[in-house]
Amino acid sequence: MDRFMTRYEDLKRLKKTTLRSYARDLALTGLSLSASEKYLDKPRVQFLYIHHVFQDEEKRLDVLMRKLAKQHQFISYGDAIEKILSGIIDKPYITFSSDDGLKNNLRAAEILNEYNAKACFFINPGIVGETRFDKINSFCNEILDFPPVEFLNWDEVNKLQQWGHEIGSHTMMHMNIAKATPAQIADDMAQTYRILIEKCGGIKHFAFPYGRFFHFSEVGRKAVFDAGFSTCATAERGCHINPTAPLTNRELCIRRDHTVLGWDMRHIMYFLINNAKNASANNNLYPDTFK
Repeated sequence: MDRFMTRYEDLKRLKKTTLRSYARDLALTGLSLSASEKYLDKPRVQFLYIHHVFQDEEKRLDVLMRKLAKQHQFISYGDAIEKILSGIIDKPYITFSSDDGLKNNLRAAEILNEYNAKACFFINPGIVGETRFDKINSFCNEILDFPPVEFLNWDEVNKLQQWGHEIGSHTMMHMNIAKATPAQIADDMAQTYRILIEKCGGIKHFAFPYGRFFHFSEVGRKAVFDAGFSTCATAERGCHINPTAPLTNRELCIRRDHTVLGWDMRHIMYFLINNAKNASANNNLYPDTFK
């Protein structure tokens, strides 16, 4: 019988601990000991994103939400962007998103709803509703470097919207934009925008796959906005404070911190504390290579 991954502990067993990852964990534990949560009181906008909430991660998400609620106001993804563009970041805000459109995102949304928190779910339209195990297995292994998991269907995507969450694009099939031609990028942006408008109505947000600056390009950034999207997000760590000069949506470089709920909670909080401690208005802008 075909089996989809449903537990984070099973995923950990598949991805064996390496000396490098062990050393990283030790270093993060050491750094977290001196990280002061007082920095979390700093007015800023923090974008936090996940990929999955497996069955054994659900309680971890609840714990994280309770911890974050002590010092942050939860706001929607769209509202978070408006805070930055309008320069009215007056307290610690945090917003959530999720990439790839795994079916367990439904449970994530339910938990977020309990805290009146809304997220943006970035999906790949080409895999939404796919049920054939061979296709899913190929996509997960070859593109996501991940074991096979179930994906949302369009009814479930619409349910997320009915619950007050936003939907965004993550390209048709998780394209590495840095390796694509300008024509391929433009075609993908246009196709995903058209499909998401048809299926979901008004769509504003885009997050490029893999998320690091070296996975993107200025050609890609231009194509995102030319296709009709209003925002573009990375997976570069950092948070946002009020800009020092007027900022447009095309100029805004959205930084999102990736987290895995199975990580040590001290490590998750360390990254957020470090972001707040080192917050800079420069984080609102793309690096010089994108000019």
